[in-house]
Amino acid sequence: MGIDVSDQVLRMVQLVPHGRAFRLRSISARPLPEGVIVEGEVRNPTKAAAVLRDLVQKPSHHHPTTKSATLCLPERKTFTKIIEVPRQAATTFETALREGLAENIPLKLDEAYVDWQIIPSQSEKTKTVRVIVAVAPQLLVEGFLTMCQLAGIVPVVLEPESAALCRSALDVQPAPGSHLIIDLGATRTGIIIAETDLVAYSSTVNLSGIGLTQVLQTKLGLNAEEAEQAKRICGLDPKRGKGAVKATLEPEFRPLFQRILEVISFYEEHAPKQAKVQDITLVGGGARLSFLPELVQSTISLPVRVGSWPKSVNIPSDDLLRIGPSYLTALGLALRGAMGASWSSPHAL
Repeated sequence: MGIDVSDQVLRMVQLVPHGRAFRLRSISARPLPEGVIVEGEVRNPTKAAAVLRDLVQKPSHHHPTTKSATLCLPERKTFTKIIEVPRQAATTFETALREGLAENIPLKLDEAYVDWQIIPSQSEKTKTVRVIVAVAPQLLVEGFLTMCQLAGIVPVVLEPESAALCRSALDVQPAPGSHLIIDLGATRTGIIIAETDLVAYSSTVNLSGIGLTQVLQTKLGLNAEEAEQAKRICGLDPKRGKGAVKATLEPEFRPLFQRILEVISFYEEHAPKQAKVQDITLVGGGARLSFLPELVQSTISLPVRVGSWPKSVNIPSDDLLRIGPSYLTALGLALRGAMGASWSSPHAL
């Protein structure tokens, strides 16, 4: 199973091989009580485990056939980075890797789990090898492990959310070059750059679905239910609601767009020449905001699409198509398990 863990909701997907593709076996979602998971940290393992157990035992589409799961760690609490390690250090790789990490990661490495994957190179003559590294605080990981143990779930892999999104949002074999993913969530927005299907950069900003609803409440004098409904019905459509919702929400996106332009500029300045950003994929619940793709494309001048179900997954019904953006993290996690991917250690991030 792939299990997407956020502050607001748990989502589960199980995929099984079906010829050269995958078939959806099981899918479900459950809201979390407030305060159970806060900023990605499991604050109440007992209550979190109860929701997780219900999520798996009472799915909306068939029961899963396994208790094993791949789970995502919160992007805001993990660090993913591509670094270069001297090729001659291959025999003392972990030592060289940790020396490089100490200069780039704002965590004490003896209080963190570290995992890595060497990025294949077209040439063996280069003096360095590029390595994608993931780092997570031990206390964060142990909270997830406790939750799973109490729920009767076997955690096989814990990985950063960005890695799962790259796997699902960019399909099985993405086009050459780099790709930008904007993950518009309920409590934050993630900015991810992937080289082919590997995370090259990730960060988060404060723009959130909950925040947009609160802005509508404050500026248009609506209650919470009215504001949420206005956001979903009108979105950024200039013709709905006399354009009042669009006029209120559009300025909220400007800091995000400015940050994205800065990220692209910095990344392309330091990345390999062939790694120029080619396109943008919108994912997360906020990706369904009407006219958002048009606004993003007019500002950043790159092709924009809304992420949906990976082409390698056979969908059992058209009704599931519309929820694709919200389930892409869980799908990416499930794809990792279905494809039998493996990393370097039992604590694999």
